[in-house]
Amino acid sequence: MSLPTVVPALGSAAEPFVRPVPSGAVKVLPRWAEDEIVFKWRLRYRCENEGETEIAGDGDFVVDEGEKWVELELRAFTRELPLTGLSHGRNHLFKVCIETDEGWSDWSSVVNCLIPSPELPAKPAAVFATVKDDDIVKIQWTRPIDCAASVSCGRITRYRLRVAWKWPLATDDDVKGYCREVLLEEDVDTYEVPDLECCHDYRFQVCAENITGWGEWSDPSAVINMPLPVPLPPPQPTLRRATHHSAVIQWQHPSPGGAPIETFRFRYTTSSDWSTDVEEIHDVPHNQSQYVVKGLKPGMAYLFQVRAVNKYGMGIWSDTSIPMKTVDGQAPSKIKDLSVPHVYKSFITLQWPPAEDNGHEVTHHLVRHAFSPDMSGAIESELPVQRQGGYDTCSLRHLEKGKTYYFQVVAFNKLGMTEWSDPVTVCLPEKAMAKEGEPMAIKAH
Repeated sequence: MSLPTVVPALGSAAEPFVRPVPSGAVKVLPRWAEDEIVFKWRLRYRCENEGETEIAGDGDFVVDEGEKWVELELRAFTRELPLTGLSHGRNHLFKVCIETDEGWSDWSSVVNCLIPSPELPAKPAAVFATVKDDDIVKIQWTRPIDCAASVSCGRITRYRLRVAWKWPLATDDDVKGYCREVLLEEDVDTYEVPDLECCHDYRFQVCAENITGWGEWSDPSAVINMPLPVPLPPPQPTLRRATHHSAVIQWQHPSPGGAPIETFRFRYTTSSDWSTDVEEIHDVPHNQSQYVVKGLKPGMAYLFQVRAVNKYGMGIWSDTSIPMKTVDGQAPSKIKDLSVPHVYKSFITLQWPPAEDNGHEVTHHLVRHAFSPDMSGAIESELPVQRQGGYDTCSLRHLEKGKTYYFQVVAFNKLGMTEWSDPVTVCLPEKAMAKEGEPMAIKAH
């Protein structure tokens, strides 16, 4: 819809200020006296044609047939009008008129302005880079400072990102051999760079392109050293089946990182802040998810952590497990399965599976014998005990021939003794039935 024709009631309006803005734009600022009451103002503008001349006294120009002014009407409070999308590198013509309480003024004299052509994009600020994954860095940058005004022909069309693993890039050979470039086909300000290698120092730069060409490279980012792709920390481990000296630890396998998990490691302590008494277990097979930790102390609350190892190194320790207390120490367990494997001419051998120490080392044993099953009048003695073939054994000598003996054994640790074992019966013959040192054909009962 075209605007109604202005019928001048006043003299010509003052010439507007027309300020060029980079890349095909201008700002038009109308002028009137401060004591004037202005309601509206109108702007006409168009591109100047080559060779046209002004009509004297008319304030207008001779134009080709069909050439039209673009006309806009604005309220008085708009004192600055930006115009974009104008043909850059060409002269444009501008004139205004104002409406007061006496009516519309005549058009002002024409002001011409050469619309600036776009320049190369400004140099972007230094790139900000952060490690996102084992082989990915996230790149962020600020668009060139002139891009806000470059809304038409001078706008940024794409970016080029340079990834360098040697610095400085002093020669063309350095550029070819120690960096790669990524072309970003849109106006963005962030990008994730993939396929980076561990233990390399990387720097990143960006440059922008508009219709004029490519601008200058930004300053390089701070050095980014890609971390070793070690396994991620496992979830918090769990503990169960605590005894006096052991516990079963269970864990879930984490993401292996850049290479398969080779082993796991554990550490444990009774210190709440891991400051003292920290023990480690290495080389736990990679295909396990539970492990029996031995060598613990009775009655102690333990904390555990686990981490994985691959060919690049060790991952971070997991979160600390919930504290778990081992079983409190007790006297040794009752000895079971006491037997007499050998009866010789002058002595016998007692044998039994070792007693459970229940948290404290077995310090010694007592053996007692009697001549009646109720063990009345039993005689006790401490004899040396030897561990042979997984059994504890001791030898008793100078026994009376032709007697029936009843034997019991008991174990001690620092917390005391357990109850006596069940008795075992041995019947010794009146006469020797084997040579000295050979077992006799007599069975214990």
